[in-house]
Amino acid sequence: MSAPGQDLPRAAETDRRGPAPDPGPVVATGGAAAEPAPQLRLGLDVRPALYGRTGFARVARETLAALRRRPGLEVHGYGAAWRRPSEPVPDGVTTRRLPGRAQQLMRRFGFGVEDVLGELDVFHHIDLVFAPVRHATEVLTIHDLCFLQSSAWHGARFAARTAPRLRRRARAAAAVIVPSVRVADEVLARGFADPARVHVIGHGGDHIAGEARADDVERATRLAERAGLTWRPEDLVLLVPGTREPRKNQLALLEAFLALPEPSGRRQLMLLAGGSGWGCPELEARLTAPALVGRVGTVGAVDDDDLAVLLRTADVVAYPSLAEGFGLPVLEAMRCGRAVLTSVGTPMADLGGDAVLAVDPTEVATLRDGLAALLHDEWRRAELGLAAAERVAGLTWDGTARRLVHVYHAVCRRR
Repeated sequence: MSAPGQDLPRAAETDRRGPAPDPGPVVATGGAAAEPAPQLRLGLDVRPALYGRTGFARVARETLAALRRRPGLEVHGYGAAWRRPSEPVPDGVTTRRLPGRAQQLMRRFGFGVEDVLGELDVFHHIDLVFAPVRHATEVLTIHDLCFLQSSAWHGARFAARTAPRLRRRARAAAAVIVPSVRVADEVLARGFADPARVHVIGHGGDHIAGEARADDVERATRLAERAGLTWRPEDLVLLVPGTREPRKNQLALLEAFLALPEPSGRRQLMLLAGGSGWGCPELEARLTAPALVGRVGTVGAVDDDDLAVLLRTADVVAYPSLAEGFGLPVLEAMRCGRAVLTSVGTPMADLGGDAVLAVDPTEVATLRDGLAALLHDEWRRAELGLAAAERVAGLTWDGTARRLVHVYHAVCRRR
């Protein structure tokens, strides 16, 4: 069990990806120039935030809050959907009970988001279910195109249904926002948008409190008990955040963990923090095997405070996903000063640079060796943890919002 260091030096806020490959023709927005003065009315699709806490939902919720803090911007959150919200509705969001399909049918008769939010200068799509827009200039976020890389991750029907409408929206949008250079490269390669309209704007990590707190150990122990684990101070704890789904690669990680030698006198525990998703029957069966009781546990989905506690107290955080658009769990772990094991050739490895250990996620042996290199070397963990916290200290949601505002004003000037 570990606690992060304090008073770490801060990295430059503009270092959003670290030493990343040159994006070539992609326009990467940034800088600290003053924002244009004219008041701008923005509509933001925050429907994902009404039904979840991670992924698209996290991005929608934090982007809304940060944009509402920007001067010269009047922000209206769009929350029209049929399902009743399962999460608290953020401030500034207008909800209506309107089925998504009905909204598209109503578009033929002139319905648009403006009928819910009033007239807008810009409407920013964050979901894959697109709201109809009548007059506003449209901006679109493409979080990733992982669903096109393998039908095993989301299903062939999902890709066949989603790709055409995403392509149409992307080609029509005045600007396309992507969270990493790798997503930008794929967007261009697949012909979703031309280079002049693609903007690389990464995410913030300051929704997670990285500083250690006096009750962290006590709270982490209680969370471990929920997962059927007895967490002692001398134990080595591997935290695996994220929903369980094929792309996240948790089954291979489990096999690697079980193949680890155990250092003398110290138990090794594996704690999965995230909900049960889809497409992982073998993993779910393994997690309930009697042989793993007391060694491997699942705590389920946790709120932000509990996630931060687990991140601050775990010895190693592993996120060996096969593909991501950004990899927010890696940023969250780095912010808490954790030693991180992740996947080579991904946005997570680009983000982490030399401050994470990136390995081939397709080989159980390389995952096992990577886990051993971190779990069995206290100095290596400490070194990576310090470097990680420094590297991402400047990545904030306010920085993300500032870059988005520049894009909004730029597309309005081009109208």
